[in-house]
Amino acid sequence: MRDPADHGHLIIDPETAPTVKLVFDLAANGYGMMRIAKYLLERKIPITRVKGPIESEVRYYSWGNSVISKMLRNPVYKGDHVVCKCHQKAIRSNTYNFVPRDEWEIIENCHEAIVSREQWDRVQKLIDRRPTVSGENRCPFYNLFHGLVYCATCGKSMQVRYEKVGRTDIDRSTKKKREPIDRAYYICQTYNRLGKNACTSHKIEARDLYNLVLSDIIEHGKMALQDSEAFYGRLTYRLEQRYTMDEGALKKELDALAKRNQEIDEMFMSLYADKTKGILTEQRFFRMTETLEQEQADNKVRMQAITDELRTANDTEDDVRRFIGEIREYASITELDEAILNRLIDKIIISAVEVIDSEKVQKVRIVYNFVGEIATIDE
Repeated sequence: MRDPADHGHLIIDPETAPTVKLVFDLAANGYGMMRIAKYLLERKIPITRVKGPIESEVRYYSWGNSVISKMLRNPVYKGDHVVCKCHQKAIRSNTYNFVPRDEWEIIENCHEAIVSREQWDRVQKLIDRRPTVSGENRCPFYNLFHGLVYCATCGKSMQVRYEKVGRTDIDRSTKKKREPIDRAYYICQTYNRLGKNACTSHKIEARDLYNLVLSDIIEHGKMALQDSEAFYGRLTYRLEQRYTMDEGALKKELDALAKRNQEIDEMFMSLYADKTKGILTEQRFFRMTETLEQEQADNKVRMQAITDELRTANDTEDDVRRFIGEIREYASITELDEAILNRLIDKIIISAVEVIDSEKVQKVRIVYNFVGEIATIDE
Protein backbone atom coordinates (compact mmCIF):
# COMPACT_ATOMS: atom_id res chain seq x y z
CA MET A 1 0.00 0.00 0.00
CA ARG A 2 1.05 3.64 -0.37
CA ASP A 3 3.15 5.12 2.40
CA PRO A 4 1.00 7.74 4.23
CA ALA A 5 4.10 9.87 4.70
CA ASP A 6 5.21 9.57 1.05
CA HIS A 7 2.64 8.61 -1.59
CA GLY A 8 5.43 7.89 -4.08
CA HIS A 9 6.69 5.04 -1.88
CA LEU A 10 5.15 1.62 -1.21
CA ILE A 11 5.12 -0.14 2.15
CA ILE A 12 3.91 -3.61 3.13
CA ASP A 13 0.25 -3.92 4.10
CA PRO A 14 0.28 -6.05 7.28
CA GLU A 15 -3.26 -7.33 6.65
CA THR A 16 -2.89 -8.61 3.09
CA ALA A 17 0.84 -9.39 2.85
CA PRO A 18 0.48 -12.79 4.62
CA THR A 19 -2.03 -13.83 1.95
CA VAL A 20 0.37 -12.87 -0.82
CA LYS A 21 3.15 -14.84 0.88
CA LEU A 22 0.85 -17.84 1.27
CA VAL A 23 -0.07 -17.79 -2.43
CA PHE A 24 3.61 -17.74 -3.43
CA ASP A 25 4.41 -20.54 -0.98
CA LEU A 26 1.64 -22.70 -2.45
CA ALA A 27 2.80 -21.98 -5.99
CA ALA A 28 6.41 -22.83 -5.07
CA ASN A 29 5.16 -26.20 -3.81
CA GLY A 30 3.61 -26.97 -7.19
CA TYR A 31 0.01 -25.81 -6.68
CA GLY A 32 -1.76 -24.64 -9.84
CA MET A 33 -4.07 -21.61 -10.02
CA MET A 34 -7.27 -23.62 -9.51
CA ARG A 35 -5.80 -25.57 -6.60
CA ILE A 36 -4.62 -22.37 -4.91
CA ALA A 37 -8.10 -20.86 -5.36
CA LYS A 38 -9.73 -23.92 -3.75
CA TYR A 39 -7.21 -23.81 -0.88
CA LEU A 40 -8.02 -20.17 -0.15
CA LEU A 41 -11.77 -20.80 -0.44
CA GLU A 42 -11.69 -23.76 1.98
CA ARG A 43 -9.87 -21.67 4.59
CA LYS A 44 -12.10 -18.65 3.97
CA ILE A 45 -9.26 -16.29 3.15
CA PRO A 46 -10.95 -13.11 1.81
CA ILE A 47 -10.08 -11.43 -1.45
CA THR A 48 -9.07 -7.77 -1.32
CA ARG A 49 -11.84 -6.38 -3.53
CA VAL A 50 -15.44 -7.42 -4.22
CA LYS A 51 -17.34 -5.60 -6.95
CA GLY A 52 -20.82 -4.41 -6.02
CA PRO A 53 -23.16 -5.62 -3.27
CA ILE A 54 -23.25 -9.36 -2.62
CA GLU A 55 -25.87 -11.68 -1.18
CA SER A 56 -23.62 -14.65 -0.43
CA GLU A 57 -20.50 -14.42 1.68
CA VAL A 58 -18.80 -17.03 -0.53
CA ARG A 59 -18.01 -14.18 -2.93
CA TYR A 60 -15.64 -12.84 -0.29
CA TYR A 61 -13.52 -15.99 -0.65
CA SER A 62 -14.04 -16.81 -4.33
CA TRP A 63 -10.61 -16.19 -5.84
CA GLY A 64 -10.37 -16.14 -9.64
CA ASN A 65 -7.58 -17.91 -11.49
CA SER A 66 -6.71 -14.72 -13.36
CA VAL A 67 -6.30 -12.78 -10.10
CA ILE A 68 -3.91 -15.40 -8.72
CA SER A 69 -2.01 -15.55 -12.01
CA LYS A 70 -1.53 -11.77 -12.10
CA MET A 71 -0.39 -11.82 -8.48
CA LEU A 72 2.23 -14.50 -9.13
CA ARG A 73 3.49 -12.69 -12.23
CA ASN A 74 3.71 -9.25 -10.61
CA PRO A 75 7.32 -8.14 -9.86
CA VAL A 76 6.07 -5.63 -7.28
CA TYR A 77 6.00 -8.38 -4.65
CA LYS A 78 9.77 -8.91 -4.94
CA GLY A 79 10.44 -5.19 -4.42
CA ASP A 80 10.47 -3.97 -8.03
CA HIS A 81 8.38 -1.34 -9.78
CA VAL A 82 6.96 -1.89 -13.27
CA VAL A 83 6.45 1.01 -15.66
CA CYS A 84 5.15 1.20 -19.23
CA LYS A 85 2.90 -1.88 -19.05
CA CYS A 86 0.62 -0.18 -21.59
CA HIS A 87 0.57 2.95 -23.71
CA GLN A 88 -2.21 5.16 -25.01
CA LYS A 89 -2.87 4.93 -28.74
CA ALA A 90 -3.39 8.69 -29.08
CA ILE A 91 -3.50 11.76 -26.85
CA ARG A 92 -7.31 11.93 -26.80
CA SER A 93 -7.92 8.21 -27.20
CA ASN A 94 -9.41 6.03 -24.48
CA THR A 95 -7.88 2.84 -25.88
CA TYR A 96 -4.54 1.40 -24.81
CA ASN A 97 -2.09 -1.09 -26.22
CA PHE A 98 -0.64 -3.57 -23.72
CA VAL A 99 3.12 -3.99 -23.83
CA PRO A 100 4.38 -7.63 -23.92
CA ARG A 101 5.74 -8.87 -20.60
CA ASP A 102 9.29 -9.28 -21.90
CA GLU A 103 9.31 -5.58 -22.92
CA TRP A 104 8.26 -4.17 -19.53
CA GLU A 105 10.54 -1.62 -17.95
CA ILE A 106 11.34 -2.76 -14.42
CA ILE A 107 13.06 -0.66 -11.75
CA GLU A 108 14.58 -2.92 -9.11
CA ASN A 109 14.69 -2.53 -5.32
CA CYS A 110 12.18 0.32 -5.03
CA HIS A 111 10.52 -0.90 -1.84
CA GLU A 112 10.50 -3.70 0.72
CA ALA A 113 9.75 -7.10 -0.77
CA ILE A 114 7.08 -9.55 0.45
CA VAL A 115 8.74 -12.57 -1.20
CA SER A 116 12.40 -13.17 -1.94
CA ARG A 117 13.76 -12.84 -5.46
CA GLU A 118 14.78 -16.47 -5.36
CA GLN A 119 11.26 -17.62 -4.56
CA TRP A 120 9.73 -15.27 -7.16
CA ASP A 121 12.05 -16.59 -9.88
CA ARG A 122 11.32 -20.15 -8.81
CA VAL A 123 7.57 -19.59 -9.12
CA GLN A 124 7.98 -18.07 -12.60
CA LYS A 125 9.89 -21.14 -13.70
CA LEU A 126 7.19 -23.48 -12.37
CA ILE A 127 4.45 -21.50 -14.10
CA ASP A 128 6.32 -21.45 -17.42
CA ARG A 129 6.83 -25.20 -17.48
CA ARG A 130 3.28 -26.10 -16.42
CA PRO A 131 1.59 -27.78 -19.40
CA THR A 132 -1.54 -26.35 -20.97
CA VAL A 133 -4.83 -28.01 -20.15
CA SER A 134 -5.98 -30.28 -22.96
CA GLY A 135 -9.23 -32.13 -23.48
CA GLU A 136 -7.46 -35.02 -25.19
CA ASN A 137 -6.27 -38.19 -23.49
CA ARG A 138 -8.30 -37.82 -20.30
CA CYS A 139 -6.34 -39.78 -17.75
CA PRO A 140 -7.29 -40.78 -14.16
CA PHE A 141 -3.59 -40.65 -13.25
CA TYR A 142 -2.65 -37.30 -11.70
CA ASN A 143 0.62 -36.30 -13.34
CA LEU A 144 2.97 -35.46 -10.47
CA PHE A 145 5.86 -34.95 -12.89
CA HIS A 146 4.24 -32.34 -15.11
CA GLY A 147 6.86 -30.04 -16.61
CA LEU A 148 9.73 -32.08 -15.15
CA VAL A 149 10.25 -34.95 -17.61
CA TYR A 150 12.25 -34.30 -20.80
CA CYS A 151 13.47 -36.34 -23.75
CA ALA A 152 17.27 -36.70 -23.83
CA THR A 153 17.40 -36.70 -27.65
CA CYS A 154 15.24 -33.78 -28.79
CA GLY A 155 14.97 -31.90 -25.48
CA LYS A 156 11.18 -31.62 -25.62
CA SER A 157 9.00 -32.36 -22.60
CA MET A 158 7.45 -35.82 -22.39
CA GLN A 159 3.70 -36.29 -22.26
CA VAL A 160 1.76 -38.68 -20.08
CA ARG A 161 -0.46 -41.22 -21.82
CA TYR A 162 -2.91 -43.77 -20.50
CA GLU A 163 -3.26 -47.39 -21.60
CA LYS A 164 -6.69 -48.74 -22.35
CA VAL A 165 -6.86 -52.41 -21.30
CA GLY A 166 -10.24 -53.75 -22.30
CA ARG A 167 -13.17 -52.33 -20.39
CA THR A 168 -11.83 -52.99 -16.92
CA ASP A 169 -8.85 -52.05 -14.77
CA ILE A 170 -7.91 -55.71 -14.23
CA ASP A 171 -4.42 -56.83 -15.20
CA ARG A 172 -4.73 -59.65 -17.72
CA SER A 173 -1.79 -61.62 -16.33
CA THR A 174 -2.15 -61.15 -12.53
CA LYS A 175 -5.94 -60.67 -12.51
CA LYS A 176 -5.47 -57.88 -9.94
CA LYS A 177 -6.96 -54.41 -10.10
CA ARG A 178 -4.51 -51.88 -11.53
CA GLU A 179 -4.05 -48.41 -10.08
CA PRO A 180 -4.10 -45.44 -12.48
CA ILE A 181 -0.31 -45.02 -12.21
CA ASP A 182 0.16 -48.62 -13.38
CA ARG A 183 -1.62 -47.81 -16.63
CA ALA A 184 0.15 -44.49 -17.31
CA TYR A 185 3.38 -43.94 -19.18
CA TYR A 186 5.47 -41.07 -20.55
CA ILE A 187 6.32 -40.59 -24.21
CA CYS A 188 8.31 -38.02 -26.17
CA GLN A 189 5.99 -35.36 -27.60
CA THR A 190 8.13 -34.99 -30.75
CA TYR A 191 7.73 -38.70 -31.48
CA ASN A 192 4.05 -38.48 -30.65
CA ARG A 193 3.49 -35.63 -33.15
CA LEU A 194 5.98 -36.35 -35.94
CA GLY A 195 6.73 -40.05 -35.68
CA LYS A 196 9.87 -42.17 -35.58
CA ASN A 197 11.67 -40.14 -38.28
CA ALA A 198 11.84 -37.17 -35.90
CA CYS A 199 12.64 -38.92 -32.59
CA THR A 200 12.15 -42.20 -30.75
CA SER A 201 9.45 -42.80 -28.16
CA HIS A 202 11.71 -42.85 -25.06
CA LYS A 203 8.76 -44.53 -23.38
CA ILE A 204 8.96 -45.07 -19.63
CA GLU A 205 6.27 -46.43 -17.32
CA ALA A 206 4.94 -43.94 -14.77
CA ARG A 207 5.30 -46.49 -11.95
CA ASP A 208 8.95 -47.17 -12.84
CA LEU A 209 9.74 -43.45 -12.96
CA TYR A 210 7.97 -42.89 -9.65
CA ASN A 211 9.94 -45.67 -7.92
CA LEU A 212 13.27 -44.53 -9.37
CA VAL A 213 12.85 -40.92 -8.25
CA LEU A 214 11.56 -41.92 -4.81
CA SER A 215 14.50 -44.27 -4.18
CA ASP A 216 17.03 -41.68 -5.38
CA ILE A 217 15.64 -38.98 -3.08
CA ILE A 218 15.62 -41.36 -0.12
CA GLU A 219 19.18 -42.51 -0.86
CA HIS A 220 20.61 -38.99 -1.02
CA GLY A 221 18.49 -37.90 1.93
CA LYS A 222 20.01 -40.67 4.07
CA MET A 223 23.52 -39.71 2.94
CA ALA A 224 22.90 -36.09 3.92
CA LEU A 225 21.43 -37.16 7.27
CA GLN A 226 24.09 -39.71 8.25
CA ASP A 227 27.23 -37.80 7.21
CA SER A 228 26.40 -34.34 5.94
CA GLU A 229 30.04 -33.20 5.78
CA ALA A 230 31.12 -36.10 3.57
CA PHE A 231 28.10 -35.55 1.35
CA TYR A 232 28.87 -31.83 1.24
CA GLY A 233 32.47 -32.54 0.19
CA ARG A 234 31.33 -34.86 -2.57
CA LEU A 235 28.88 -32.35 -4.02
CA THR A 236 31.17 -29.32 -3.82
CA TYR A 237 33.96 -31.26 -5.52
CA ARG A 238 31.68 -32.18 -8.42
CA LEU A 239 30.42 -28.61 -8.80
CA GLU A 240 33.89 -27.08 -8.58
CA GLN A 241 35.13 -29.47 -11.27
CA ARG A 242 32.18 -28.48 -13.47
CA TYR A 243 32.73 -24.71 -13.12
CA THR A 244 36.56 -24.68 -13.14
CA MET A 245 36.64 -26.06 -16.69
CA ASP A 246 34.83 -23.01 -18.08
CA GLU A 247 35.86 -20.28 -15.64
CA GLY A 248 39.12 -19.41 -17.38
CA ALA A 249 37.51 -19.15 -20.81
CA LEU A 250 34.68 -17.03 -19.44
CA LYS A 251 37.08 -14.58 -17.79
CA LYS A 252 39.05 -14.23 -21.04
CA GLU A 253 35.84 -13.56 -22.96
CA LEU A 254 34.77 -11.00 -20.36
CA ASP A 255 38.09 -9.14 -20.64
CA ALA A 256 37.90 -9.17 -24.44
CA LEU A 257 34.37 -7.73 -24.42
CA ALA A 258 35.34 -5.00 -21.95
CA LYS A 259 38.34 -4.09 -24.11
CA ARG A 260 36.16 -3.97 -27.23
CA ASN A 261 33.63 -1.65 -25.56
CA GLN A 262 36.46 0.67 -24.58
CA GLU A 263 37.64 0.70 -28.20
CA ILE A 264 34.09 1.58 -29.33
CA ASP A 265 34.04 4.55 -26.93
CA GLU A 266 37.26 5.80 -28.46
CA MET A 267 35.83 5.29 -31.96
CA PHE A 268 32.82 7.41 -31.02
CA MET A 269 35.13 10.30 -30.12
CA SER A 270 37.07 9.90 -33.37
CA LEU A 271 33.91 9.79 -35.51
CA TYR A 272 32.52 12.86 -33.77
CA ALA A 273 35.74 14.73 -34.47
CA ASP A 274 35.57 13.76 -38.16
CA LYS A 275 31.94 14.93 -38.28
CA THR A 276 32.75 18.34 -36.81
CA LYS A 277 35.62 18.79 -39.30
CA GLY A 278 33.33 17.94 -42.20
CA ILE A 279 35.27 14.79 -43.10
CA LEU A 280 32.21 12.64 -42.30
CA THR A 281 28.66 13.48 -43.34
CA GLU A 282 25.97 13.60 -40.69
CA GLN A 283 24.02 10.74 -42.33
CA ARG A 284 27.12 8.57 -42.46
CA PHE A 285 27.96 9.48 -38.87
CA PHE A 286 24.56 8.37 -37.53
CA ARG A 287 24.66 5.13 -39.55
CA MET A 288 28.09 4.18 -38.20
CA THR A 289 27.34 5.15 -34.60
CA GLU A 290 24.08 3.19 -34.69
CA THR A 291 25.98 0.04 -35.67
CA LEU A 292 28.57 0.59 -32.95
CA GLU A 293 25.93 1.30 -30.31
CA GLN A 294 24.17 -1.97 -31.14
CA GLU A 295 27.44 -3.90 -30.89
CA GLN A 296 28.21 -2.26 -27.57
CA ALA A 297 24.71 -3.06 -26.23
CA ASP A 298 25.08 -6.72 -27.30
CA ASN A 299 28.47 -6.87 -25.59
CA LYS A 300 27.00 -5.52 -22.36
CA VAL A 301 24.26 -8.16 -22.40
CA ARG A 302 26.83 -10.91 -22.87
CA MET A 303 29.07 -9.44 -20.16
CA GLN A 304 26.17 -9.47 -17.71
CA ALA A 305 25.42 -13.10 -18.59
CA ILE A 306 29.08 -14.06 -17.99
CA THR A 307 29.14 -12.16 -14.70
CA ASP A 308 26.01 -13.98 -13.53
CA GLU A 309 27.52 -17.32 -14.51
CA LEU A 310 30.75 -16.58 -12.63
CA ARG A 311 28.73 -15.46 -9.62
CA THR A 312 26.85 -18.75 -9.73
CA ALA A 313 30.16 -20.59 -9.57
CA ASN A 314 31.16 -18.58 -6.51
CA ASP A 315 27.86 -19.37 -4.78
CA THR A 316 28.52 -23.12 -4.92
CA GLU A 317 29.00 -23.52 -1.17
CA ASP A 318 25.70 -21.82 -0.30
CA ASP A 319 23.82 -23.84 -2.93
CA VAL A 320 25.16 -27.14 -1.63
CA ARG A 321 24.33 -26.25 1.98
CA ARG A 322 20.82 -25.27 0.92
CA PHE A 323 20.32 -28.52 -0.99
CA ILE A 324 21.54 -30.65 1.91
CA GLY A 325 19.19 -28.82 4.25
CA GLU A 326 16.30 -29.55 1.86
CA ILE A 327 16.92 -33.19 0.98
CA ARG A 328 17.76 -34.45 4.47
CA GLU A 329 14.13 -33.79 5.41
CA TYR A 330 13.05 -36.51 2.99
CA ALA A 331 15.29 -39.39 4.08
CA SER A 332 12.34 -41.39 5.41
CA ILE A 333 9.52 -40.51 3.02
CA THR A 334 7.34 -43.30 1.68
CA GLU A 335 5.65 -41.49 -1.20
CA LEU A 336 6.10 -38.50 -3.48
CA ASP A 337 3.99 -35.41 -3.91
CA GLU A 338 4.24 -32.21 -5.94
CA ALA A 339 5.73 -30.21 -3.08
CA ILE A 340 8.67 -32.60 -2.71
CA LEU A 341 9.34 -32.79 -6.44
CA ASN A 342 9.22 -29.03 -7.01
CA ARG A 343 11.37 -28.25 -3.97
CA LEU A 344 14.10 -30.72 -4.95
CA ILE A 345 14.09 -31.41 -8.69
CA ASP A 346 14.73 -29.11 -11.64
CA LYS A 347 14.14 -31.69 -14.39
CA ILE A 348 14.35 -35.39 -15.24
CA ILE A 349 15.96 -36.45 -18.53
CA ILE A 350 14.90 -39.77 -20.08
CA SER A 351 17.19 -41.51 -22.58
CA ALA A 352 16.17 -44.02 -25.22
CA VAL A 353 16.18 -47.72 -24.42
CA GLU A 354 19.48 -49.43 -25.29
CA VAL A 355 20.44 -53.09 -25.43
CA ILE A 356 23.60 -53.77 -23.41
CA ASP A 357 24.77 -57.37 -22.92
CA SER A 358 21.42 -58.64 -24.20
CA GLU A 359 19.55 -56.56 -21.61
CA LYS A 360 17.40 -53.50 -22.16
CA VAL A 361 18.72 -50.48 -20.26
CA GLN A 362 17.21 -47.00 -20.00
CA LYS A 363 19.14 -44.16 -18.38
CA VAL A 364 17.31 -41.66 -16.21
CA ARG A 365 19.16 -38.47 -15.23
CA ILE A 366 17.77 -36.50 -12.29
CA VAL A 367 18.86 -32.84 -12.21
CA TYR A 368 18.36 -31.42 -8.72
CA ASN A 369 17.84 -27.79 -7.79
CA PHE A 370 20.98 -25.94 -6.62
CA VAL A 371 23.44 -28.80 -7.36
CA GLY A 372 22.43 -30.25 -10.72
CA GLU A 373 22.91 -33.91 -11.60
CA ILE A 374 24.36 -36.05 -8.82
CA ALA A 375 24.35 -39.51 -10.34
CA THR A 376 22.96 -41.54 -13.23
CA ILE A 377 20.36 -44.21 -12.60
CA ASP A 378 19.86 -47.22 -14.86
CA GLU A 379 16.43 -48.77 -15.05
